[in-house]
Amino acid sequence: MRGHIKKRAKGSWTVYLYAGFDPETGRKKYRTQTVRGTKKQAEAVLAQLIHAIETGTDFDSARLSVADFLDRWLEVKRKKVKPRTFTRYEELVRLHVTPVVGKLPLAKLKPLHIERVYVTAVENGLSQTTVCRIHRVMFMALKQAVRWQLVPRNAAEAVVPPRPDKQEVQALEVRDALRLIESLGDEDLRLMAVIGLGTGLRLGECLGLRWRDIDLDAGLFRVVQQLQTTGAFDPPKSHRSSRTVSLPAFVVDALRIYRKAQSERRLLCGPGWVDLDLVFERGDGSSVRSDTASKRFKRAAREAGFDITFHGLRHGHASLMLASGVDLKVASQRLGHSSISITADLYTHVASKLDKQAADSLDTLFSTKD
Repeated sequence: MRGHIKKRAKGSWTVYLYAGFDPETGRKKYRTQTVRGTKKQAEAVLAQLIHAIETGTDFDSARLSVADFLDRWLEVKRKKVKPRTFTRYEELVRLHVTPVVGKLPLAKLKPLHIERVYVTAVENGLSQTTVCRIHRVMFMALKQAVRWQLVPRNAAEAVVPPRPDKQEVQALEVRDALRLIESLGDEDLRLMAVIGLGTGLRLGECLGLRWRDIDLDAGLFRVVQQLQTTGAFDPPKSHRSSRTVSLPAFVVDALRIYRKAQSERRLLCGPGWVDLDLVFERGDGSSVRSDTASKRFKRAAREAGFDITFHGLRHGHASLMLASGVDLKVASQRLGHSSISITADLYTHVASKLDKQAADSLDTLFSTKD
């Protein structure tokens, strides 16, 4: 939250307080207040206003619009969530909520208005999963509005959002995994595929890997950070995502080869090398943009005849593990899922296949005659 003061007549100051963007013009909005006194007094008023807005204690609920309330809620939320999470919240509000109900007074917001937000989102081609995310954001924001005593009840509680799209994760056969790796000519993308299929890392975790976190002799690495879409390095998404992962021999071999090639690039780069100790870098040691890496991988995979994203490699790793008989709890720990139920939910199709195989084995066993 930012603001400034401007001197007017003698002994008079105007305090300008940034209040988000106008949803129609896209221009910045400011609240103003006239202060009669010294510059120091005006600065004190500005500081008080900023503190009041950041703590949610300075609202005129009768005049407050939904857009203004959401702007202030986002300002408070910014300090409490990760940058990537905040960006997602802000985009959902700016693109899908404010254009529909932004001008409406917060005190007059009803469940029917929220329903209109969801219907409009679906009409604009958004998936049910995205609409559910919009619902979660609105529910959180309005829950805070109740706490701040701006509204008597949470209007989102009375609206049932559509169920999220349930997409079955497609299993990747071993022969297809090998063919994908062999088809990738770019050494960076090839190593990404090897790590994705061999360890199940998320893209951000993969791009956040540092050599100091890898023990090639012991055949393991520690997941201690991830690269966000904002370019910042953050801790993994949950406590269980911070983990030590054992490496298959083919991953260790690929890392050794890649490290040697990177050392040669570093010597050629000389003093221009950015020493972040990253496995994946842009040729000068600096970090790779996650969105760029994702698009490059998807494009290269498609050219090789595979309709798969990098995250699909993580699913492939999980499917191959479970199909090979790896215990579900071990698989969940390896993937860094926050609970074993998430793993079971995502890979129901693999579990069903294994269940059928178990039934067939029992049938064979009990049908065998001496």
